[in-house]
This record gives sequence, C-alpha cells and structure tokens, in this order.
Amino acid sequence: MSEQAKFFKALGDETRLTIVMCLLNKDHCACDFTGVTKREQSTISRHLKVLLEAGVVKYRRVGKNLIYSIRDEETREKIENFGIKAIIDCCESCTVKIIEER
Repeated sequence: MSEQAKFFKALGDETRLTIVMCLLNKDHCACDFTGVTKREQSTISRHLKVLLEAGVVKYRRVGKNLIYSIRDEETREKIENFGIKAIIDCCESCTVKIIEER
C-alpha cells in the first residue's frame, strides 16, 4: 500500500479522526482520548499505532507517559487543507501535565 493510501486510510476511521482533531489543538497523552472517543485504553493504543505507522502522528516520552502530536507542520497543513478542524475543548481534563517543547 502506498504512503498516501496509508495516510488517508488512517484518517478514514471515526475514532482516529477524532484523535487527530484533538491533536490539531494540542499534544496529548493516549489516556486523554478515552473520554472523548468513548473507547477503552487498549483500543486507543491500537488506533494510535495505525496513525503512527501512517506517518500522521509522532510521540515523545515525558516521564512514564507517551505524549502524541501531529508529526510535523507539513502533515498538519495537509490535514487542515482537507477541512479537518481542531476540537478546541477536547480532553479538557488532561491527566498529564505536558511541558511544551515546541
């Protein structure tokens, strides 16, 4: 499967699309997505793996947590050019304090 096909297939799932929309607003720990998606942590982890493999997201380690973000500005622009908007009030009660590294 081509890289473009993987990218669009990754965005073609409602749960993954919701995760991406949250990440367009700010970086998050995987545990933050359980509330907004109404999915179990293990399901969120599987969806994040698909997004990672498709080159949509990346992660960094902060303490014991993995913090996910959109891979880069080019990827962010590509997503936004398709009319996908950030969910501003996504995961308001984030469980992990993230130190901004941008």
